[in-house]
Amino acid sequence: MLKSRYFYFAFACFVLFINARCGNSSKSSSVIIKNATALNINNNADSVTISLVFGGDLMGHGPQIRAAWDDSLNDYNYRSGFKFLKPYIENSDYAVANLEVTLAGPPFTGYPQFSSPSAYARDVKWMGFEALFTANNHSQDRGKSGLINTILTLDSLQIDHTGTFIDSQEFERNYPFIKTIKGVKIAFLNMTYGTNGLTVEPPTMVNMIDTNSIKRDISKAKDNGADLIVTFIHWGLEYERKESPVQKNLAQFIADNGSDLIVGMHPHVVQPISNITAVDGRIVPVAYSIGNFVSNQRDRYKNGGILWKVSISSNKSKVKIENHEYLPFWVHKVLPQDIDSNFNKRGYYLIPPGKLKLLPALMKKDAALFFNDTKELLSNEKQSEFQQ
Repeated sequence: MLKSRYFYFAFACFVLFINARCGNSSKSSSVIIKNATALNINNNADSVTISLVFGGDLMGHGPQIRAAWDDSLNDYNYRSGFKFLKPYIENSDYAVANLEVTLAGPPFTGYPQFSSPSAYARDVKWMGFEALFTANNHSQDRGKSGLINTILTLDSLQIDHTGTFIDSQEFERNYPFIKTIKGVKIAFLNMTYGTNGLTVEPPTMVNMIDTNSIKRDISKAKDNGADLIVTFIHWGLEYERKESPVQKNLAQFIADNGSDLIVGMHPHVVQPISNITAVDGRIVPVAYSIGNFVSNQRDRYKNGGILWKVSISSNKSKVKIENHEYLPFWVHKVLPQDIDSNFNKRGYYLIPPGKLKLLPALMKKDAALFFNDTKELLSNEKQSEFQQ
C-alpha cells in the first residue's frame, strides 16, 4: 500500500508539471492538488488519532424556516442558534449529520414534505459538519427534481454526501463513500428503511436497507481499501426510546458482515448505545438513535439530542476504535419576546450543559430534565464535555 501511495503522489506531481508546461487551467490543477493531498502521506508518524462526531436528524419544520429569515441580510440565517454547539463540532477531524430535508428550492415548506433553504446546509457547514448524509424517509419529498437539487446544492457548498444518487452510474462510482482522514480510509454506508411511500423516480436512487446490498457494499468497501467501515442507518420506530428487535437483529447482521461502527437515525429521540460482539470477535459500538439535532418538536425526549464522538487510533498495523462518548444538548426555542443579550435573534438555539446557566428559569428546568433523562438512558455511556 505504501508503494501505491508513493506512485500516486509521484503521478500527481508529474501531471501538475505537465499542466503547468501546457498552460492548463488552474481549475484542473486544483483538483489534482486536492486528490494528491487526500493521500495525506505521513511516513514519520507511528500512530495517529482521529475524532469522528455524529449529529442526529436535521429537521426543517415550518417555524424553523420562518424564524431563520433575517431582514437585515435579506436571506435566511441559522447561525445564531448554532453558535453554542459549534466549538464541539468544528474541533473534530470529521463531523457527519443526517440531512432530513430536501434542498429543493422554493416554496420552502416543513412537514410533511420538507424543503429548506440552501442557507440551512451552508450554516450547518459553518458549524463544522463536513458531511450530510441523505438516505432517509424524506429524501423523496420533492420528487426527482428535489433529490437532484439537494445533491447539486451540497456539491456547490462543498459538503460531502452519500445515500442518494442522481443515477446508477454515480452510485457505482461513489458508493460506498470513502473519506481519507490522516491517511486512514474510512468507508461510510448510508441507507433508509423507506421514503414514506413515495416512489423513487428513475434514474435517481435512494439507498434502501437490504441485507444482500449491505453485505455486498461492505465487501466492496474492503476491496477498495477501507481501514474502517461506518454504517449510518435510518431505521427504528419513531418516538420509541428503546431499540426494537428489528434494529438489534439488523445491527448484529451489519456487525457480523464487517462494519466497525453503527450510527442510527429516525426515531427523533435518543435510544441506547451498546457494544455488540461480531461473529469474528470484534466489538462494534452501536448508537441505535442519537435523536433530533434540531427541530420544532417540543415534547419531552424529542426536544434535544446528543453529539456522539468516536475516537479512532491508527498505527502501521492496525486501525481500531479506542473509545466513544456523548454530549447532550437541548433545543431552546426563542420567540421575538424572548430575545436578550444571550439569544439575540429568534430561532432555535442548541444548548449544551455548559450553557445551561444562560437560560431563563423555566427553560432551565426543561433542559435539565432532558439532560437527566438522557443520562439515565445512557448510563453505560460516558458523558463528556469533549470540546478540545
